[in-house]
Amino acid sequence: MEDRAASAMTVWQREVREEAEEEYPQRIAAAVAHPERYADPERFPRLARLLGGAVMVRKTLPPQLTQALLGLAFETVLTVGASSRFREHEEFGRSVQALIDVLEATGTPVSGLLLSAARFQALFANGDQSRLDLIVRAVDASRTVDERIAALLTMSRSRTDISDYQGARAALDECAGLVRQESAAHWRAEYEHSLGLSHYYADPKRAAEHFEKSVRFGQPVLGRPGVSQAVASSLHYLGRFAAEGGEYARALELFVEGESLSDRRLTSHGFYHQRLAEILVAHGTVEEAAHHLARSQQTFDQAAQRSNALALLGGTWTDFYLRTGDLHQADDAVSQAIEQSRKEKGARIELVLLAKRLRLLLRQRRLGAPLVLLCRAAWLYMRYELDCNPVTALRQTLVVARQGARMVRSGASPGGQPLVCPCGENHRGGEDAE
Repeated sequence: MEDRAASAMTVWQREVREEAEEEYPQRIAAAVAHPERYADPERFPRLARLLGGAVMVRKTLPPQLTQALLGLAFETVLTVGASSRFREHEEFGRSVQALIDVLEATGTPVSGLLLSAARFQALFANGDQSRLDLIVRAVDASRTVDERIAALLTMSRSRTDISDYQGARAALDECAGLVRQESAAHWRAEYEHSLGLSHYYADPKRAAEHFEKSVRFGQPVLGRPGVSQAVASSLHYLGRFAAEGGEYARALELFVEGESLSDRRLTSHGFYHQRLAEILVAHGTVEEAAHHLARSQQTFDQAAQRSNALALLGGTWTDFYLRTGDLHQADDAVSQAIEQSRKEKGARIELVLLAKRLRLLLRQRRLGAPLVLLCRAAWLYMRYELDCNPVTALRQTLVVARQGARMVRSGASPGGQPLVCPCGENHRGGEDAE
């Protein structure tokens, strides 16, 4: 088939392919040898074009060079970001998958690359089927214990993202036996973190215990790949529990501690600023809240983030405008956020946003409107979030009811001094200290 296609090529087409086969391997080798050239997001389109060139010569490109190029591309898009001028994200994703297919056909291990492709896909849609397909394929392609654990833990988190808690725990059940092996002990921090996530929305006490175990297991081996990020994420969720318990200063400290251990992925950095802003909007100063909201927005934009992260940030902007008394802007922010969550089929995020809209409706004294909103919230919860286990469902409903009431009541703390943000950044203009 390939020979017939080659013979059918015109002289011009053959010359173009020959020129590409001569030019692109050299350019790709130079890019891989000098990754610092792509430390500026504005240079990402050049890297994406190199990936497209690699697809043209994929049959003759050495597998090691293809692997290195994919590694550079993923590292750049996830930690440096893409230019605001870059719009070819779908084409980039197709190029990535075409190159992974070629590597797999040569017998090269591809499970880790598939997980990186799934992380890229999550920028646009957490619950997208193509993201899940990549993760399933990564599980199937795993060859070592480490690869299988990494893929199963990613599977668990992706299932939690779409409220499939049974699916998340099924992946973790398979993981349990693997992480008990002495050679896999360094995975225990991430395993406990994923267990905590699977219980976060129904059993906070149990979830907190797993997050604390994650920190305890991870701290002695922070130098191992992935461990510091697992500990950072667990500290992040312990901070959220502290905030839900009214320990706002402690929550801020935990967020900052977690950020100091976090990897360089832009999405994690954006969530860090969003969570700081969430507390500062209600319990800090307007200036510090505005600073972290702007930093979160800037970071998500740099990451080309289009998924539910933007919807969640829109909810925090809603809180900010409610605090400053700009009800029109609050209405715009929450409406756009709800639209985004529905587009991404993010039922859990929409429930959070509906609580914020209810606050807005009460401020606007639109006393008849909440009935429709509450009916929508009840339907979403019953349809997508409620656990099928009756005991778990009862406990989960009580947790959700408490959280919903807290969000509706949320507002600036009466009296007392506002909290001071402990992040160490310059909140009053000028260059931010990282």
